[in-house]
Amino acid sequence: MNGFLGTYQTSLDDKGRFNVPVKFRSVLEKECTSQLVMTYMNGYLIVFPQKEWARNKERLQDLDTTNNDDRKKIRKIVSRAVEVEIKSGKLLIPANQRDTAEIDVQGEIVLVGMLESFEIWSKQRWLEAEQDED
Repeated sequence: MNGFLGTYQTSLDDKGRFNVPVKFRSVLEKECTSQLVMTYMNGYLIVFPQKEWARNKERLQDLDTTNNDDRKKIRKIVSRAVEVEIKSGKLLIPANQRDTAEIDVQGEIVLVGMLESFEIWSKQRWLEAEQDED
């Protein structure tokens, strides 16, 4: 399996949903899941299939919860996570996730494949991040 590859631009509808690209849906269908976990990180959202979220959860559980830095890492990821589901080929970005990532309803977004997961960026933040890398 090649995983989530490529970059796609799309728009949200008035409810905050977008059509998941066919290539991303085919990866999810191979995983036999429409259940996903979405979390916020550094200005964008990350979407994990349940299988990949479980792997990351194991890594987080290996951190020392009595260590303040490790505890902060866990809190940062887990407290911002929500379970979401693809329905009829669409994925809803919950309002609090949109607000945190500065994504407007009916705004344009960029989906970025990251092999085992994919990112959701506001188009403006994506363009800014791309300029920073050049």
